[in-house]
Amino acid sequence: MSPSTRRLRYRVRRPLQAVKLEEHPGSSLRNPTDTLVEIPADSVLELEGRVASSGLVNVLWDGGAFSVFYEDLQENAQVLTPADA
Repeated sequence: MSPSTRRLRYRVRRPLQAVKLEEHPGSSLRNPTDTLVEIPADSVLELEGRVASSGLVNVLWDGGAFSVFYEDLQENAQVLTPADA
């Protein structure tokens, strides 16, 4: 993966609420589930895509996809530089 296509990574400083996403058959889009999880401090997340008009953004963590509020991500996590990873 080239530096221009590398996904932004964050380290969670304070627990972060997230909604579990699931694959949508026949589509690259994911659907939200009824599962709310707390992503613990010190977890490393990978940003996926862009911030939606709703203020939500998808992240990858622990082998799954989740949706979080971008504002919460900014307040409760810090961007990792390549040297931090």
